Amino acid sequence: MKYKRFRFSKSIAFKWIVSYSVIMLIPLIVSAIIYLQTKQIVEYEIERAGNAMLKQMQNTVDSEINQAEKLAMQLSIHSSVNKYLTLTPDAEGAGAFQIYQTRQELSRYKSANDFIDGIYLYSSSLDRVLTDETYTDSETFYAMNSTMIGLSYEEWLSQLNGGSDDGGTPMPFIEFKRWENKVVMMKPFTSSVADNGLKGMLVLPLNGSKIQSMLKNVDWVNNGEVYIADDHNQILFQNNDASPQLAVPDAQAGDETAGTSFQDIAGTENMVSFIDSDTTKWKYISVFPSSVFWEKARQIRNLNLLGLFISFLIGTVVISYFARKNYNPVRELVNMFTPSTDEQTQRVLDEFSFIRESALATIRERDDINSRQFRQLRVLQTYYLSRLLKGQVEDGLSLEEAARVHHFQWDSEDFAVLLFYIQAGGEGSPSPSLSNFIVSNIIMDFTGPDHGLSFTEMDGMLAAVMNINTGRSVSWKEDIEDALGQTLDFIQRKYGLQIAMAGSELLHGMGSMHQGYLQALEAQEYRLVLEENISIWYGDIEPQETDYYLTINDEVVFINLVKSGEFEKAAAMADEILARFFGSQVSIELVRYAMIDLTSSIMKAVPQETKRSKLWEEWRPMKRLLACSTRADFRHELTELIQMACSKATEKLALVSNSGIGDEVSAYVQNHYADINLSVSMIGANFGITPQYVSRLFKEQMGQGLHDYISQVRTAEAKKLLQEGVTIEEVSSRVGFSSSSAFIRVFKKYEGITPGRFKTLQ
Repeated sequence: MKYKRFRFSKSIAFKWIVSYSVIMLIPLIVSAIIYLQTKQIVEYEIERAGNAMLKQMQNTVDSEINQAEKLAMQLSIHSSVNKYLTLTPDAEGAGAFQIYQTRQELSRYKSANDFIDGIYLYSSSLDRVLTDETYTDSETFYAMNSTMIGLSYEEWLSQLNGGSDDGGTPMPFIEFKRWENKVVMMKPFTSSVADNGLKGMLVLPLNGSKIQSMLKNVDWVNNGEVYIADDHNQILFQNNDASPQLAVPDAQAGDETAGTSFQDIAGTENMVSFIDSDTTKWKYISVFPSSVFWEKARQIRNLNLLGLFISFLIGTVVISYFARKNYNPVRELVNMFTPSTDEQTQRVLDEFSFIRESALATIRERDDINSRQFRQLRVLQTYYLSRLLKGQVEDGLSLEEAARVHHFQWDSEDFAVLLFYIQAGGEGSPSPSLSNFIVSNIIMDFTGPDHGLSFTEMDGMLAAVMNINTGRSVSWKEDIEDALGQTLDFIQRKYGLQIAMAGSELLHGMGSMHQGYLQALEAQEYRLVLEENISIWYGDIEPQETDYYLTINDEVVFINLVKSGEFEKAAAMADEILARFFGSQVSIELVRYAMIDLTSSIMKAVPQETKRSKLWEEWRPMKRLLACSTRADFRHELTELIQMACSKATEKLALVSNSGIGDEVSAYVQNHYADINLSVSMIGANFGITPQYVSRLFKEQMGQGLHDYISQVRTAEAKKLLQEGVTIEEVSSRVGFSSSSAFIRVFKKYEGITPGRFKTLQ
């Protein structure tokens, strides 16, 4: 068979067998790896469980320690406690009520915190201990609690007076001590008067039973031993009081704050984990037998071996079945494509690659043919439509034949020609060719199957030949206007394009398309006469020859209004002239004549110096007005030109009428130089003209800038004050400067030296 021509090593059948074998080997290899790595996995789980347990225990105990430390801090700043500690033996009797109040406060704090067994407040000056229950001297208190303390009286009293276990090192801010069967928190109260620097000691015995209960409630703690040790490796708490207090296993290595190791303790392998407290110098240590976790590993091993055996059997059966079943359809496809492919391709490719390459080659060939046909058809359609619109109709070619040859959807003899004027909305808008493509496709979508639209480009505009459906020959204008409205809403929002349409009337036969094109062109030009609309039809225009409404007298009056700078009156007169033209069906030629006359009148009214300026070249009034395509555009441009011309005329008149403004401004500056707000803007507001204009007038009449003149007047007045011995700070404020630094900078600019140097020279 033909598929046998593929070499077996290149065949997809061989790759399937290899792939299925790999799939079968994957669970076998994974199971073997799991089996070999069981110990590492179990050790990791042991470490993770131990660390989690220790972290849980640390968070629990540290939280309570933090609360106890906060209690100690509150008592250290409590007024009653400090008053008690400042009592002297002579004042003890008088302070009995104060001692009673302090004991009540201690009792209240004790009842609010169950993590401590009591509150002992030792006064160094009185040598007495005040608790939440009793008040007695140190010897009596020791006799009552010697079993709990577990130290000699001298050692215990030395601790209360700030003595340390390491030979005189100062006692820390808060320290934890172990008294026989109690762990206490000790907080010294410093004093600058006492000989030993202490005025007392706060002792908080911790509730060991609660800590032990918390340790027992931690997950997994019942499977091993848990210890809390201090920085000297002395056990403070443990989860089981019944077990002997052995030496704490050495779990720490270097400066690490947490870690895990496996140690042989009493002939049994144990996992020893530790973590340092975030609050105290305590260390949390756990000891768990490894056998607890290895019991789970043995179950994994047995399941692993069983899975290996089952996977091998199932994999062998699956490979044999699917390799045979899946290859049959592939073999049939290869036989189907083989005749069209050379032998070299068959020898190099496998079956799937061979089928894919053959199919892709066929698809590419088909797409290339379709693309070439579409482009050629589009060029032919555009060329044929352009010839029809220009009046070049082929003789002897019927409507049906033209539609069939050029693939037009023409079903009737009724036509109309449409011209679309597309204007970009700004930067980022599509190019003209892309805009034509977008608009043509969207309009066709909104028009639907009712009418056939065929597009081409004519003189920079998008032109369309519309084949009107016989059944909708009455409402065809409404159909295209509705489609145009929907298109405009969409492309304005999406692409920022503006559309205006001009259309011909309904025409009959292909030979009338040239006439329709001329009608659409005339309607497009007539848009200037009408109000701005998105569509205009040839049937809506009825130009009539009327009188020319812009007389010589009107032109003279208009020029005089502009020269006098009366913008409101000039604009109103221009509106009146425009209303005469646009109020009747005037021809487009007369409208353009009026545009030229109004523009020339404005040019005559503008001062000669303005015409010679660069600004006049930027205005280009004639070109701007002739480029208008709607009445609104024309009126907007005309109003702007009138306003600019009037402003220039007003400036010239103001310049002539303000010949003495320089002296008035100079006098104003002399009278107001001390005002810190004096500026060009303030002066312009006073004289009722703009800051720029008053500055220009002053410079033209006085020969220097207004800002420099203000600074020079202030500097001259400052020199007089400096000669009188006034300080620089006072001078700067008296001559109108906002700060002394600004005054120094301006003074040096105009005098060449600083005010201080000037004052020294005087």
